[in-house]
Amino acid sequence: MESTIKNNARKNPSVVIIGAGMTGLQLVVKLREIGITDITVLEKAHTIGGTWRENTYPGVACDVPSHAYTYSFEPNPDWTMHFPPGAEIYQYFKKVFYKYGINFVTQFNEAVISCVYNDSSQKWTVKSSQGNTYEADLLFSATGILHQPMLPAISGIDNFVGAKFHTSRSDHSVD
Repeated sequence: MESTIKNNARKNPSVVIIGAGMTGLQLVVKLREIGITDITVLEKAHTIGGTWRENTYPGVACDVPSHAYTYSFEPNPDWTMHFPPGAEIYQYFKKVFYKYGINFVTQFNEAVISCVYNDSSQKWTVKSSQGNTYEADLLFSATGILHQPMLPAISGIDNFVGAKFHTSRSDHSVD
């Protein structure tokens, strides 16, 4: 009986994915394609998007041609520009999120605060900012790199009297 349980866990392992941006969404779809369905996505924010949720400054756009910035499983022949604007990219990911039912496995406002692998159980224990604990056979980090501001150490910056903010924390009240 124990052998049957282990074989089932290998065929359909439990998975936790950290992040509901471009990579996190694709992971859900691709894992399902190979038969893995026990998936939980933990997203720190109130909605999907990663880079395209965080970066909303005027003129934000992709620096990759639109045809190359599309999932192979969800082509988008309707891009309005060769280098699509951020809001359009965000809407594309939102469409994918709902079309593929990723919304049913995603927990929002759940930042991951710890991940510990247990050698004896061969499972990950993942704890979230909401006090929830998740156990998984596999853990994927899809946290991205463009959502945390890297502020430059500029001498005198504290004395600058104008508006100052990072592109991922755009102040839309500033023209």
